[in-house]
Amino acid sequence: MRFIGSVGHTLWQALYFFEVIMKNCIYCRQDKEVNKFSLEHVIPQFLGGSQAPDHLKTRDVCKDCNSNLGLFVDAAFEKDFMVFNHLNETAYSLFSPTLSNGLPLRCMGISDLKPPKLKDDEVCEYWLGPLGEQVFWVRPHDEQKYWYSGGNPRTVKKVRSRAYFMFSERTLKAPQISWYAFKDAFCGKKVDKIMCTQIQGADPKSIGFTDATELDNERIDYFHENCSNGQERNNQVAMNLDFDVRFLAKLALGIAYVYFGKSALQGTEAEELYKALWLKPDAPKPKIKGTSVHNQSDTFLKEQCGIDYGTTISLLPTSGCVALNLNINRKLNWVINCADFKQLKQSLIGCLGLGLCFFLIHLLIIFVVFVLFVVLAFNYCVCRVLVVEVLQ
Repeated sequence: MRFIGSVGHTLWQALYFFEVIMKNCIYCRQDKEVNKFSLEHVIPQFLGGSQAPDHLKTRDVCKDCNSNLGLFVDAAFEKDFMVFNHLNETAYSLFSPTLSNGLPLRCMGISDLKPPKLKDDEVCEYWLGPLGEQVFWVRPHDEQKYWYSGGNPRTVKKVRSRAYFMFSERTLKAPQISWYAFKDAFCGKKVDKIMCTQIQGADPKSIGFTDATELDNERIDYFHENCSNGQERNNQVAMNLDFDVRFLAKLALGIAYVYFGKSALQGTEAEELYKALWLKPDAPKPKIKGTSVHNQSDTFLKEQCGIDYGTTISLLPTSGCVALNLNINRKLNWVINCADFKQLKQSLIGCLGLGLCFFLIHLLIIFVVFVLFVVLAFNYCVCRVLVVEVLQ
């Protein structure tokens, strides 16, 4: 949209114009100045979207939506207990001991431990390292983001917290694995890392640890007393059954736009997706069509329309619409209608064939596109080989 204004003629017949170029954001659907837009990875970077080609990115998303939806829609999905740990599992499956990158810690929920001087608005979150190392993160609690593994991402970047690290007996077999995992833990967050195990021959400060204070020493004694002799502990995992609704709507709208064009964002199906994207806690649920990770009686897509140790996003022509299938490690699977045939050019529908699958392996920086038939054939052959090996 273009606005042109002018100043009236003067004696010197001076005339000047100013021009403002406007664009429409595909998420909030508001017209804004073009300089208020930024690059949007339609496939989020935590799923491997940084490796996606340029045609799966767009600059038709305003900076406000890019920032806020990333923090509160993408993060609500990424930090869910199941999604968070399944994404981290990929790192373990692809791990090479010859590399110096650290394996991620596994979040095990909120501990029943109450270390000394734990504040009312703090929790002690329990994490496990690759070799059974124990980590106790004393961090702020957020009532609204109660299901986030690691807490509210905005808060933990601003508010300083403390985490206490204990090596395990298995660390002695491969100390470098524990060392690199501790080095990379809580990167980008304001976390003071405190070592609870005495170290000889290496300095924890070289990997970001700080000296223990008097309070830290009290807590170290507490953790050793309660967690070093095989004591049973009870952790609490919080879950939000609707954690994925807004994220799937955003993903469906974004991919429909970059693949099929603006016409895909029109019609009844798209309106329901927009209602889901901007869903408020007390609002009625939108009438979006699909299946969530908690409600799947048919496991065919989960088992056959994905790859081990990676993310697969598929566009599947169905009766009257295009369905989007999101598959993580062939363990978690979602389906959502993303575009109505009535809004699409027939040539674009035809290009899908039986379906298109985007493979993303974030850690290996891999992005590959296959037709659905190739994916089904690959998984079928793998299953046949496994069956033969078992029978033999």
